Amino acid sequence: MKHGYEFSQSFLSAAETEHWRQRVESRRILFRQVAAKAGMNLSYSVMNGYQIQDELPDLFDLVQGPLHEALQDAAGEPLALMRDRKRAVRIQWYRRRGEGFRWHLDGGMYSVLLTLVNTNQGATQMIPPRWSRYLKPVPYVLFPFQGLLARAPSTVIEPRPGDLLLIHGGAVIHRGTNERSEGERMVLVASFDPIGRRPTPVWDWLARRLNY
Repeated sequence: MKHGYEFSQSFLSAAETEHWRQRVESRRILFRQVAAKAGMNLSYSVMNGYQIQDELPDLFDLVQGPLHEALQDAAGEPLALMRDRKRAVRIQWYRRRGEGFRWHLDGGMYSVLLTLVNTNQGATQMIPPRWSRYLKPVPYVLFPFQGLLARAPSTVIEPRPGDLLLIHGGAVIHRGTNERSEGERMVLVASFDPIGRRPTPVWDWLARRLNY
């Protein structure tokens, strides 16, 4: 991943994407609202990895099969799902303009984002790896000054349903935004680590407190 990400348009066909959207819709009741906490994250709705594995095992197979393969090829090294299976696979659902993700780094070193619905001009904004390396403290230690990150060079990807974004999320500072108040964005997200990566207990504790 030379630029910290790879973007594949129409990774799934329209028919395949609609199939998975309907499968997720059939379990809509499982979504839980996550509240904003301490100003460090925004609200959104989520279906966690345990729920997906139990209620949507075919979708979990998609993650472990084609999505894992695509990410591993892009990363150029063997990968496995992040140890925390609750957060390793999730479906994130944004229904209001104020929902999304502030600037952050992922708990897993690499992530896949497969868009199922995007009718609110939802996008992922990424700061290049070189800049992210120097700005790493800002989203956390210096989080009141997150506005500084908006001045850094960045790439914005606004995916359509079926598009796949592969991101070096543990090294690239990024955020999720929604431009419109109307509509919604639904994204299947899975986080992977290089096989043999050492546990990061402090980082994992922080991620659990700020997410779900």
